[in-house]
Formats: sequence, structure tokens, C-alpha cells
Amino acid sequence: MVVLSNVESSEFRLRTFFLIFKFRNMLRLIFLFLLILAHSVSYGKKYTLSETPNGLCLKQWLGKDSVIDFNSHKELKKVKIIGEMAFEKNNHIKKVILPAQLKIIEKRAFNTCEKLEQVKIPQSVTYIGNSAFNMDRKLLLASLPDSLTEIGEWAFWDCNKVSISIIPQSVIKIGRQAFTCCEGITTLIFKNNMEVINDRCFSGCKNIERIVFPKNLKVIEHFAFARCIKLKCVDFPKSLEKISHQAFANCWDLEIVNFSSAPNVDSTAFYNCKYHFGK
Repeated sequence: MVVLSNVESSEFRLRTFFLIFKFRNMLRLIFLFLLILAHSVSYGKKYTLSETPNGLCLKQWLGKDSVIDFNSHKELKKVKIIGEMAFEKNNHIKKVILPAQLKIIEKRAFNTCEKLEQVKIPQSVTYIGNSAFNMDRKLLLASLPDSLTEIGEWAFWDCNKVSISIIPQSVIKIGRQAFTCCEGITTLIFKNNMEVINDRCFSGCKNIERIVFPKNLKVIEHFAFARCIKLKCVDFPKSLEKISHQAFANCWDLEIVNFSSAPNVDSTAFYNCKYHFGK
């Protein structure tokens, strides 16, 4: 039997204490590391971000949340761009509150989100890309931000519950078929100085009853307002130069058309309307 002296015994106890202390600290560090790693992996699986010359971009959303509030998360609230196809065909989201400083919604960002009902678009957004909200048939959207300058092609195509009534003054361009079959629109007031209304832009908006055209409007392209079946009367501005073929085709109840100038009107512009141009 080995008997330790008092000095040796004290040294042994001291070494044992330090070993236990180090071991405990190591366990704490490992636990903390795993906790941070788990947190990072969790959010890493939910979305991906990237820095661009125009600011922080949400590249892809992988979560299954039904409600997303960008402003409630310190990282997501800094997003300036919703990237191309970021939420495309997401069948979980119902409501999205976009970041307060958002500038750009890229093409197909929310394309075919079957359950999407509400999107709060902030007053900072300047661009909505092609097919950004295409075929979001449950989307209830009543207004566009005053900061908006361009709306891409098919941006709200077949969003039959979209009910906007005002095109903001800031809008310079609306792409072709941007609002095709938006059946929720009943009144359409252009507050901007847009010179061209592109083809099929508002075709199939069957509940439009009133249109106030831009004061500087020059061209209404083909099928722009075709099948707006509740439209009864239109007043064109003096600036109008051209109405393309079947621009108002199948607007069955359109009977009163007032010209303030003598534009070039295609012979089929008012096809199948009560009003007959030149008669």
C-alpha cells in the first residue's frame, strides 16, 4: 500500500480539480458550439442569401411557414431583393410581409403560389419582374406602391382576385399581359404619363367598368382591353395616335366612345362591340 505525503496528496487533489475544471469547460464549449451549429443549420435550411451590387438578395426560401414576416428577423429585414424563383410554387405560404426597404421583386419570385392570399408590398419597391405573381389565384391585392416604376410581363397574369384601381404616377412601363384576367379590377385610373399600353395588358378583366387613361397616352396595342365585357364608355385623350387591332374586341357592352383627336384606328379595334368605328 502506497501512502502519500501531505504535500503529494495536496498536489494530487489540485491536479484532479484542474482536470475536472478543464473537462467541464470543454463540455460547456462543445455544448455551445453544437447549439450555435444547430441554429445555423436550421436557418440555413430555411433560406439562402447573397450579396449583390444592389444589396442583400433572398435567393431561395425552403421553409414551410404559412406566414413570413421579414421585418421580425434581423437578417431578413435587410433584404433589398427577392430573387428569381425564390418562392416559386411554394404551396405553404399564405401571408408575406416583405422587408420595409425592399427595392426589387425579380421574375417568377412568387410564381404559382397556390395558397398565397396576402402580400404587403412596401412603398420602397421600384420593380416587379416578369411573372412575379403569375397565377396566384387567391392573392388579394388592392394597391401598388407609389415608388413603383416598372411592372414586368405577366406579373399578375391570372391573379383573378387582384383588385387594384390606380396605376401610380411613378410607373413608366407595364409589360404585356401584366394584368390579364385580373377579374377583381372594376375601376382603372392611370395617374402616370405612360405613352403605350402594351398588348393584352388588361385583357379578360371582365369586371372593369371605368377607365381613366394617361394624359400622354399615344398607343393602345392589340387586345389590350379585349373581353372587358362590362366596359360601356371610354374617353380617349387628345394625345392618342393609334389603337391596334382588336384592342377592345369582345367588349360587348361598349357603346359610347369619345375621341378628342383623330387617331389611327384599326378596323377590328372594336370588334364585337355595340360601338362600331366609322359608322
